[in-house]
Formats: sequence, structure tokens, C-alpha cells
Amino acid sequence: MTSQPITSVDGIKGFYDDPNVVDSYLEKRTAQPLSSVLHQLEVAFITQVIESRSVAQLLDLAPGPARLSAELKPPPVAVAMDFSPKMLSEARRRTVALGKKWHLVQGDGYKLPFAEESFDLVYSLRFIRRFDRERRNRLYSEIRRVLRPGGAFIMDAQNRAVALPYRTARGLDKYPVYDELYLRHELVRELEENGFEVVRLEGMMRRFALQSRLNRLRHLRLSAPARFLIRLLEYANDANPSTWMVLCQKKPAAKPKSLKNS
Repeated sequence: MTSQPITSVDGIKGFYDDPNVVDSYLEKRTAQPLSSVLHQLEVAFITQVIESRSVAQLLDLAPGPARLSAELKPPPVAVAMDFSPKMLSEARRRTVALGKKWHLVQGDGYKLPFAEESFDLVYSLRFIRRFDRERRNRLYSEIRRVLRPGGAFIMDAQNRAVALPYRTARGLDKYPVYDELYLRHELVRELEENGFEVVRLEGMMRRFALQSRLNRLRHLRLSAPARFLIRLLEYANDANPSTWMVLCQKKPAAKPKSLKNS
């Protein structure tokens, strides 16, 4: 029998504060050729946005063990907030070791401990998609609240047309936590409905079927050639990638309609 994925907020918090998950998280996301290429593409995407938008106040929402933030050049105000004390402890160790100045905060994504309009950019990877639509809407609302007018938001998403067949073939029991999968138009509509304008939607892992096969070369101790070939395939055009990185901009609040004199 296939076990059901964890969907509750408390269950997800518990999962990501498990010492075994914390200890293995970074290796799982960066060690294999496929995951390491995706990781570097994500770092490059966020770096380019920070530089092009001259971001001065940045929030990394749910950084885990600082997988991304430890590799970024932090702006003058760089805050990373996570609900897991153990993840934050590892994030602190890594950022300090690399001389990166981040202010680490423990908090709840549903009630961000920051004033309105505090940040130029919020990014959050592998977090928003862990929750159902009603909870995602609440997270979007909080992100909008702490963004300055015209501020930017970055998130990632998995393409259901590619990810679901792959996960089904591997066994859905290998994915213990809920993960929303999207079609492109569903993703854009969800963000638009939550007060964001999609500015850029960049596909990554553009030849995923072939790239996932190349990833197996690691078993033959050919990780370096596999990584090179996987990265090379990112130059191919593909309307059906495995992953999207999405850059959004906060829409202005809708003005209330004036009442005509009766």
C-alpha cells in the first residue's frame, strides 16, 4: 500500500525538523549531477534578479540549511526565516563559515514577523508548493504584505506533465511530503489571482528524460561527464521542462470603487 504524503502544517514542520532530514538535505539537493546542475541554475537565477533589480532588502523564506543563501552575495539587509530550529542551526553554521552576513530568524510563514513593505525581494523554493491551495493563498498574502510596492517574488514549480509520470515510475512513496504539481497556465493563473504579475518564467531541466538517464552515469563514477552533458542540454529549447523558476512582481492594490451619489 502506498502511504499518503504528509499534508498537515504540523506534519510538514516535524518532517523538516527531523535530524535525519536536516543532515541529509544538502547532499540530496546538490550531490548528484542532475541536482547539482539544477541547484546552480537556481543560484544563478536569483543572483541575476538581485543584481538587475538592485535589491537592498531581501528575505529568503524557508532557507533550510542555507542551500541557496550560503551561495549568494547578500545585500545590505539579508534575512532568512525558517520554522525549523535545526535547519536554522545548520544555516547559521554554513553562512558563518563562508563569511556571509545573514540575519537568521525563526518564524511562521503564515504570520511573518516583519512589518509591511519591508523587502524588495522575497524568494522561496521548495516551500510554497508543499501546501494545498487554501494554505498557499495565505502564504502569498503574507508575502505580498511584506513586499514593497513593485517588489519581486521568486518561487519554483514542478511541471506536472513531466514530474508526475517520472514520480509514478519511481514510486510515489519516495515523495513523503505533499508537493503541488502544475501545468504552466495553472501556475500563472494562481499567481495572478494572488496579486502577482508574472514577469519571467524560466524552464529548467529542459530535456529531463535524457538528463535523468545521464544522471545514472554517477553509478559508473562518471559524475563529472554527466554533469557537463546535463548542463549542455540546458541550452536546448523545450516548451515542456521539468522545473520552472518564476519571477513575479507585486501588483498595486486594487482601488476601491467610488460610490456614485444616489
